[in-house]
Amino acid sequence: MKFAFKIVSGTMMIILVMFSLSGILLIHNHFQHAFELQMKTNTAEFDLEKYSIETMITELGADSTIDQERLKDQLYTLSAYMGNSRKLYVAVNEQLIWGNLPFTIDSKTIQNGDMITYENMHYVLLCSRVKMNQETITVIGAYDISTLYEVRNQNLTYFYFIEILLLFICAGLISVLAHFLTKPIQSLNEATKAVAGGDLDTVIPITSHDEVGELAASFVVMIEAIKKRQQELEQALKQREDFIANFTHELKTPMTSIIGYTKILRQAKYSAEDKEKALNYIYSETKRLELLSHRLLELMELSANRIELQKIDAYELLQAVLQLAEERLMIEVHANVEHAYVLGERELLISCIMNLLENAKKASDNEINITLSGKKTDDGYLITISDHGIGMAQSELARIDESFYTVDKARSKKSGGYGLGLSLCTRILKLHHSELHIESEVGKGTAASFLLEIVYEA
Repeated sequence: MKFAFKIVSGTMMIILVMFSLSGILLIHNHFQHAFELQMKTNTAEFDLEKYSIETMITELGADSTIDQERLKDQLYTLSAYMGNSRKLYVAVNEQLIWGNLPFTIDSKTIQNGDMITYENMHYVLLCSRVKMNQETITVIGAYDISTLYEVRNQNLTYFYFIEILLLFICAGLISVLAHFLTKPIQSLNEATKAVAGGDLDTVIPITSHDEVGELAASFVVMIEAIKKRQQELEQALKQREDFIANFTHELKTPMTSIIGYTKILRQAKYSAEDKEKALNYIYSETKRLELLSHRLLELMELSANRIELQKIDAYELLQAVLQLAEERLMIEVHANVEHAYVLGERELLISCIMNLLENAKKASDNEINITLSGKKTDDGYLITISDHGIGMAQSELARIDESFYTVDKARSKKSGGYGLGLSLCTRILKLHHSELHIESEVGKGTAASFLLEIVYEA
């Protein structure tokens, strides 16, 4: 059932019930009021007629015996005087003396105010019983009130006609109103069907500021969220495909070298110098595979686990990093470090900063000029690693945290890199509720920075 039809049918039902009840009650009250006025008039007339009849009987029964024949003649004269418009029934000791009622009655059972319908005519009976001269005089008057019922029926007929006419008019107006009210819902329904079919570019019109308009606005927000999520999923899928392709390629290259040099070793015709050279290549490629497996395990571990952040001395942390850089990377880093306590996981932060320093070393040419700084700011403790190396173009910055992505393929292979370092840094900083910000310019160098939360002394 359509919503518009529900609105029309429901509203029409309410109008029908309320209008019918109010009209019928109004007509009933009007009829009751007219009936009461008619009864007052009829009662007054009946009292007058009853008094006249009782006077006649008193005069005719002066000797304690009522002359019924003379009473009948006088009643006939009274009826003729009233033009036979009055319907009377007079009985003495329940014996009919005179009557001109169009119907028969049992005077013993008649009560004052009884109603009788005869040949589509409505009569009200007024009854009086009095004791006179040891005899019971019964006087019953029948008054035609059919006019009241005719007027009531005419009013009901006119009311039903007006009601039906108004119902048709209201049905038309409410149908137009329901169509106007449900049109935005129909448009929203069609738009949602299009979205369900995959068309996320569907335009949902917002034509009002009521609940329907708010619903349409919510759908717009939902569609934008779906589009954003879809883009994220497509990007994640592409990155996964790139990851698998790059991983396969990275795995294939050293394996091919190892297999090739193994064949050389199996052939006896090569000299000891060639075999030594082959063993060195095998060792080098094996170390590359070992480094690759370690980086992949680190990525998997960071993706699966959460860490517990602890209070760390930032100055001591960066001093440890400087010592490791000198021992492992064999570079001298210029430092400018302030004292502060931060929230973090010590080993992961050291791994992150060492990866950034390693990237800075790879980006530098013969002259290595790398600076490590740590300072307190209003937003937290800012750690920055900057170099004066080859730099990166703006188009490269958006992809640098992708696994296996490298800006200079030749330089990365030469230095034994796989493009996993910045991906690791991104995962580590995400666990620290931070982000890696990189600013770079080709030919002028790169600056990588991130913020850590400062722990203030109580």
